[in-house]
Amino acid sequence: MIPLPNHFRTYSFKTKLFLSYMLIVLIPVSISAAWIYDRVLVPTRGERILLIEQSMNQLQTTVDKDLDDMEKIGYLISTNIVLKKSMLKRYYDESEIIEVMNTSIQSLLSWFEATNKDIGQFHFFTHNETLPESNFFMPVSLFAASPWFKQMIERVKSSYPYWESNHEPRDYPYSRKVGSAVYSMFYPINDEFPDDTSYLEFEMDTGRFFSKLETLSLAKSGFVTVVDWDGKLAYSPSRVRDSTQGIADSLMRSGGRMNELGSGKMTYNGTTYRFVVKPIERLHTSFVGLVPIQEIEGPWSDAKYIFIVLIVLLTILLAALSYLLSGLLMKRLVGIVRSVRKIQNGNFQVRIPVRGEDEIDWLAININSMAGQIDDLINRVYKSQVSQKEAELSALQAQINPHFLFNTLETLRMMAEARNEQKLSDALTALGSMMRITIAGGNHAVSLENEIEHIRDYVYIQNLLHNNRISFHCDIAVPLLAYRIPNLLLQPLVENSIIHGMKGHSGILTISIIIEEEHLPTGSLLRFEVMDNGCGISPEKLERIVKLLVLKKEQRTNVPDEVQAKQRGGVGLTNVHDRILYTFGPLAEVKIQSQPGKGTTIIMKLPTSDMT
Repeated sequence: MIPLPNHFRTYSFKTKLFLSYMLIVLIPVSISAAWIYDRVLVPTRGERILLIEQSMNQLQTTVDKDLDDMEKIGYLISTNIVLKKSMLKRYYDESEIIEVMNTSIQSLLSWFEATNKDIGQFHFFTHNETLPESNFFMPVSLFAASPWFKQMIERVKSSYPYWESNHEPRDYPYSRKVGSAVYSMFYPINDEFPDDTSYLEFEMDTGRFFSKLETLSLAKSGFVTVVDWDGKLAYSPSRVRDSTQGIADSLMRSGGRMNELGSGKMTYNGTTYRFVVKPIERLHTSFVGLVPIQEIEGPWSDAKYIFIVLIVLLTILLAALSYLLSGLLMKRLVGIVRSVRKIQNGNFQVRIPVRGEDEIDWLAININSMAGQIDDLINRVYKSQVSQKEAELSALQAQINPHFLFNTLETLRMMAEARNEQKLSDALTALGSMMRITIAGGNHAVSLENEIEHIRDYVYIQNLLHNNRISFHCDIAVPLLAYRIPNLLLQPLVENSIIHGMKGHSGILTISIIIEEEHLPTGSLLRFEVMDNGCGISPEKLERIVKLLVLKKEQRTNVPDEVQAKQRGGVGLTNVHDRILYTFGPLAEVKIQSQPGKGTTIIMKLPTSDMT
């Protein structure tokens, strides 16, 4: 980096910005002044010659591209599988070849001809004489003795496509007549069969192909002609066609070589021209651009002083605009700095106005986003701390000397066993297991095996209250028992089935849990189904429950007892929904299905990636 002077560091940012703008302005102004000086003192002949060269180069590039496109079309036609097969007798008999011609080949060739009719036409020379003669297909035997045909065959053996230089159009049967001379491009077809090789000819009408020269002009009265390498004039624009018949001879007498890139001077019909030769190798032809010398070396209007005045005025105007622009940018930056200082002092509600989409606006957007995130983070941390304190207080209140309670239960169990009260002993054992899990809370993970065992204890105790009217079944594969889920995740669902399913239900209440693993392209899911045959839920209540599951926790108001109430320490359905979203993220989901009188089914899906 270029070191800056020490006093430059003491300048205000506005001054530095203005000086930077002025430096940026002075560079193009200085270059413009040098350019004007050069154009005043130096003749423009070189520039005009360069423009002529550029026009000729562009013309040469355009023609080369057109020829490349024609070669691609010829290659596509010559390699078409259906067309290649039709050229060989071994693939189709006479009836089949007619059908292939009508269904495939004729439409293909008609399309190719229609899309290229302004340039030329196609011909095929084939050994397969079962093909009917047409404007496309002709037998090789008609032309096998012709010198041009023999020469073409020899050339395509070494490389293809082979371009035949400018010649008069041949009188083919069924072909449309072409008034001007043509160039021919040849491709072999089925050259892997030397005795059955067919040939594609693409005739390029010079009158149409070089018609772009009609609108091309070099300087005021310059023009471009097309000359063969043997000195024959192939094409000339219509506006100068009558006066350019002998221009090729004059060009060669002036030392111009048609097959080499070059330039020079020549005199024709009393006018001195500058000529530029651009060969087209494939066609054995060259473009010859001619411009009268007088137009190239004509007088140049001297506008030196006008340009100097304009440059001075432009410099003053740009300096004023630079000063105004630097002031405008600084005004926005000063506003951002003030807002940042407010944020620094703790005001995270401040927002910087954004009125555009440039870098300064993006800076303001990022600062606004940062302030909002900090404010949100502070609020969340504060709320989290409050919630944590409340949870700790609830935990302390709920865990009043748990060891004393466990010891008391164990003493009662031993007394029941001493009196042969086995049923009472089992109930106390189940109650103790449940109390240990419940006191531990739902914040730690347990295996599915432990969670299901806890549910069995819970159902055992509930059967004491309901005179064994509850039947519980769990269907789970042994490998899935090792997966870990949050404690007390399934028990609230079973609790809901007992509390609400027993209302108005006579007979045995059957509760079933089915746990299966689903393999998806995005990962594996564990699918839980908690089903009962209880009284079910009315459609109105079911609709309310589904809507509550969609809402966020803070959005829920007036929550029905069926969903949110905590019965005897149980956790509501929405609480389970919130816990799995918090633990497993958006991939987790809970759905509820129910019909009055037919029972209720809770479906829960959890990603297994977070269960190990």
